[in-house]
Amino acid sequence: MIVIQVNEDIIREMASALSKESRPWDELVWLFAELELRLRPALVDGALYSRGVEKRLVDIDPTLIIDHPSESAIRELAEEISHLGPSFQDLHWFISERRYIYERAKASLTQKVS
Repeated sequence: MIVIQVNEDIIREMASALSKESRPWDELVWLFAELELRLRPALVDGALYSRGVEKRLVDIDPTLIIDHPSESAIRELAEEISHLGPSFQDLHWFISERRYIYERAKASLTQKVS
């Protein structure tokens, strides 16, 4: 298990760059669902959020990350997310946050091997 310090400044930059890609809302929902499913099994407490409070430190087991969640699981979660109607801004942030965590968790595996 590792602990990842979430850097809001980097995530803000990533979200801004993502917003400039002008992707359609449906595509962003799909991407958010896919990234969420990659991380969900690896999160120690099973969520990035607890009692409505966003965490700045994330406990994660990188060996439990699922690099390629099934299309049916992504579709199911994407439908749930779409019913919640998140804004473009929220989707940009959530996707960037999950990418940040995913990239650092995966990098920790290669660092341990080296």
